[in-house]
Amino acid sequence: MSGPYRDLRYVRLATDNLKKASAFATEIVGLQEFARDEERAYFRSDARAYSLCFSAAEKGDAVALTVARDEDLTAMAERLRGEGFAVTALDETACAARKIKKGIAATAPNGVTVELVWRPLTSGWRYHGPRDAGITEISSVSLACTDIAANEDFWTRVLGGAVSDWAGDASYIRIDGAHHRIALYPSARDGILGVDFAVESINNVMQNHYFLQARQMPVVHGPGRQPASEKIFVATRGPGDVLFSYSTGMSEAEPERTPRQFPDTALSHCAWGSPTNEPEFSGA
Repeated sequence: MSGPYRDLRYVRLATDNLKKASAFATEIVGLQEFARDEERAYFRSDARAYSLCFSAAEKGDAVALTVARDEDLTAMAERLRGEGFAVTALDETACAARKIKKGIAATAPNGVTVELVWRPLTSGWRYHGPRDAGITEISSVSLACTDIAANEDFWTRVLGGAVSDWAGDASYIRIDGAHHRIALYPSARDGILGVDFAVESINNVMQNHYFLQARQMPVVHGPGRQPASEKIFVATRGPGDVLFSYSTGMSEAEPERTPRQFPDTALSHCAWGSPTNEPEFSGA
């Protein structure tokens, strides 16, 4: 059974220093601040009202997917409960904080909250970041998993995503027309590994690379090309040890194609051979 999703909607990252995290989002990543209060700060990357939220109110991190219809929430809640997952219906206050009409939440095996949301707020205003980072949209989220099999089962059989490809045991999960929106990586820890923002072209990837270097930000992976999705990327490290990357050129999903198995080597995560100390991208 496939999932009823329209898009990857937002990522919410817990922080104990909202001011510092917000400065990173705007001054380094190049996102546009949409709104802020004492507990949360919201940032735009595209036509969505926001795609990234730093929160001092919630303890855990969350990933949200948009469903097309109200009844999809009911169907997904029943499916999750049938698989033994606890499901929370978000109340009016929680929905207002998320800027959605309605939603449910469950916890993935790696501890990340997955929120399925209906009628999320779209601004309709042109995204205009504080610098010309070339960002066009939030592209994908990477998750670190101590139990990769349980998480792949959750995102595919339970939530209805589909595997586009594997690199070693890392799996790229598609939910819409893109090669993947969720990437699962075997890891010694659980949680959100990274957030990727699409940019207009390879020129923006390289411009952001030099921007990061000029501000003495760590370049933890790239510039490089991910063989499975064909995206060209560069990544740095942000608040909470989460990786933030820019990418361009991700291929489209090919639903009729059998998932490919790439070898468990670093070159399966970067065909250009960019050095990295991140164990999730280093292969066996």
